[in-house]
Amino acid sequence: MGRQYKILVNSKIKKSMQTGILLKRSIIPWLFVLMWSSGGIFVKIGLHYADPFIFLFFRLLFSSLLFWGMLLIFRPSLPTNSKEWMDVIFTGLCMQAGYQTFYFLALDYNISPGLLAIILGAQPILTTFLSREKSGKNQWIGLIIGIIGLTLVVLNSTKIANISKIGMMSSLISLLCIIGGTILQKSIQVNQISNMTIQYTSGTIFLSILLYCFEQKVSWSPMFLLSLCWMVFVVSVGATLLLYHMIRQGNLTNVTSLFYCVPPVTAIFDFFVFKNSLAMLSIIGMGLIVLGIFLVNRQGKLV
Repeated sequence: MGRQYKILVNSKIKKSMQTGILLKRSIIPWLFVLMWSSGGIFVKIGLHYADPFIFLFFRLLFSSLLFWGMLLIFRPSLPTNSKEWMDVIFTGLCMQAGYQTFYFLALDYNISPGLLAIILGAQPILTTFLSREKSGKNQWIGLIIGIIGLTLVVLNSTKIANISKIGMMSSLISLLCIIGGTILQKSIQVNQISNMTIQYTSGTIFLSILLYCFEQKVSWSPMFLLSLCWMVFVVSVGATLLLYHMIRQGNLTNVTSLFYCVPPVTAIFDFFVFKNSLAMLSIIGMGLIVLGIFLVNRQGKLV
């Protein structure tokens, strides 16, 4: 009797653990999408009170200070050789400095947010191609459907006239930075806290050089402080840790496909915060994005 009871208890514990794992795998990707998508709203608010480079500088500075505090408290292991150090630093320059800096530079040179989103929307397909991960037929179909949906979502806001060559080049460099950073991050096995501390520190140093070269202004209003805190704690720390966790644990194609969800989710936030309504074309595009995500994720895990 006691043996049967023990077997029953162990079975329930095992089932509970499996349920918890499934719940985790379901929640983490969409929690990441919500957190990452909210960044666009708070950046839009913050840029009313600060120039782009100084806003990025303070975001990276406070994020790096936060991770330095975690590093001193938990004392995780650091990279063990020069190659690991260089990989982490270069990934930080790609993900935390290059991608964001050239993103803002492209917008500054009159590349519309819609056109920039289409360019960056090529990330999952190019990441799959360049990383040479094994992708099945459903994944490729899903990726193509997703990028078609993304194109529809941003079509109304795309203005192709008078495209700046510098702006277009900045857009392409931004795309290359996030692709390169994502692929590099997949191979990094350094502790996450150490990894993020080094990456944000390298990004902060890069932005400090930009601030030395370009005059930037900031108004320390309550709304700017709110935007800065949100970008530091929710996006730079929370969303980025979730992203790197999924990259390390899951299939790279499946993880990067989640970025298809960011523009439509941001559009929904935009509707509720700034009262900008969604067009029917955007709604159709979001439906295609969801279908694309479903097809991509049928063949792999995210977390």
